[in-house]
Amino acid sequence: MRESLESERRKRERARRYEREDEARRRGAYYTERPERRRSSRGRRSSGRSRSSSMFPLVIAGVVIAAIALILLGNGLFREVGGSREKADLSEYFGVSSDSETVIIIDGKVCDEKAVIQNGIPFVPVSLAASYYDNFYYDSLEGHLLSTGANSTVEGAQGTDYIILEDTVYLSVPFVNRFVPLTYETYEDPSRIDIVTKPDNETFAKIKKETKLRVSSDKQSEILVDLDDGDEVQILQENEDWAEIRYKAVTGYAETECIDEERSEKTINPEGGAEADLSYQKNLRNHKIVLGFHNVAVADANSYLADAVSPTKGMNVIAPTWFSLAGSDGNLADIGSADYVAKAHEMGYEVWGVVDNFTQDTDTNEVLSRTSKRITLEQNLLDSALKLGLDGINIDFEQLPGETGDDFSQFLRELSIYTRANSLVLSVDNYVPQDYTDFYRRDIQGRVADYVVIMGYDEHTAASDEAGSVASLGFVTQGIEDTLKEVPAAQVINALPFYTRKWSFEGGTLSCESLGMRDAAAFISDNGVQTVWDADTCQNYASFEKDGVNYSIWLEDAESISSKLAVMTAHDLGGVGCWKLTQETPDIWDIIASYYPSGS
Repeated sequence: MRESLESERRKRERARRYEREDEARRRGAYYTERPERRRSSRGRRSSGRSRSSSMFPLVIAGVVIAAIALILLGNGLFREVGGSREKADLSEYFGVSSDSETVIIIDGKVCDEKAVIQNGIPFVPVSLAASYYDNFYYDSLEGHLLSTGANSTVEGAQGTDYIILEDTVYLSVPFVNRFVPLTYETYEDPSRIDIVTKPDNETFAKIKKETKLRVSSDKQSEILVDLDDGDEVQILQENEDWAEIRYKAVTGYAETECIDEERSEKTINPEGGAEADLSYQKNLRNHKIVLGFHNVAVADANSYLADAVSPTKGMNVIAPTWFSLAGSDGNLADIGSADYVAKAHEMGYEVWGVVDNFTQDTDTNEVLSRTSKRITLEQNLLDSALKLGLDGINIDFEQLPGETGDDFSQFLRELSIYTRANSLVLSVDNYVPQDYTDFYRRDIQGRVADYVVIMGYDEHTAASDEAGSVASLGFVTQGIEDTLKEVPAAQVINALPFYTRKWSFEGGTLSCESLGMRDAAAFISDNGVQTVWDADTCQNYASFEKDGVNYSIWLEDAESISSKLAVMTAHDLGGVGCWKLTQETPDIWDIIASYYPSGS
């Protein structure tokens, strides 16, 4: 009986357990508490499906993560082995801002200026061309593109030799090549022209396997150009790992292992320039020039030649102020005298006629900026010089506006052709160099003219805010040294002042009066004043008060002139000029003659 009851109990427990398992399976749960030995075949199958279902998302996630890791690893390895694939923007590299611009590379250097291409012909700005041959000149008022050399002028044709775009003049490279030896190649994307003007020996090699021309010697730097097998490149410099090279005017770096070891040398010889005309034969004297300016305001003053030269010693050139621009058409006011020239020659003087632009009704810019008027002026000067029997022409054009600088240079180029052909000396007067007078282009004057004259005075003028010396030694010295930076010493004449300024300060107003040496000495004597030596200016100086007026004066005398002459001879200048005759005291000529003996 007991065994029956126990058996019945067990049957009921098994039935309840099976019910719980069935309920768990229906809910998707996995019943883990049953003993392993009690698992039925049904339970085992059910448990395997549940485990696979729960693990599947984890497996997928792992596969994705592994794939991403492999991609990142592969990319890193590629960058390490093959380098960056980033392309540089060549337009940005060359500084191109629009499709209409053409980059100019000259002798390997990228220029700030841009070229233009019309009908397949490259054109460069005239300002850039002039930096290689500065005889180009454009007359914008009458439309002339001129190239003036030592003996002739070549005129370019608009449309083929030059064009004008947005007020900028461009010269065709073939036209420039007539005067400048060069070679050039053009390339696209971006548009660029590679110009070579300097002869050189260059090293070339070929690419032996595809590689990249990069911005720097780093695999991760941007790519400038793709290089293929057989491409020829210019080797600039190299080491075991990298070479700096040029390819189609692009400079960058490529791995040395990609370049064939064989090197070839090529000599680059720019061709052309046959029409360059730089044979400026100087009409220099074989002795130092001692020049006296003779201020002749009216024709009757020509009769005073003998008086003007009577105290001089060692003077060998006299320069009468005979010519002035008259009106604005290139005409001359001429008070020259053939008799004066003949008498001066008898006295042993050369005569260099002075032309100035001091007349009130003359617009110098108008005359010089128009080719027709400029040529008229040049021809009038030549005609007068030949008619009078002059030995030279002296140009004294002062207070020119800066805009006239190029026109003034062209005037001197053209005039020098006439003077050179007729054995006339061409000299040009200049202020002591200052930044605001750079447009007078003393460098061009030194090339085309025979003598460049420094007006070594007017350090202080009536327009000055303070009283001061007309020509302190420091001022004169600086003027000489600055001029010599652009003009050979043998062509430089420094002009000394035979005058000074008496300064007056009264009632808060500063004024001055120009006095010759004689009158300045009389002023000091009449007022019973003692001068003192001013070491800063190397001049005798006086300052005093009289009748409520404060006076000051820096004298030009034998001592001050001697100090200046010492500096001039130390620099071995071509000579001395004197402004102006009749204002000096006789002892000055003894001083000048001691530094510049006659015929030296």
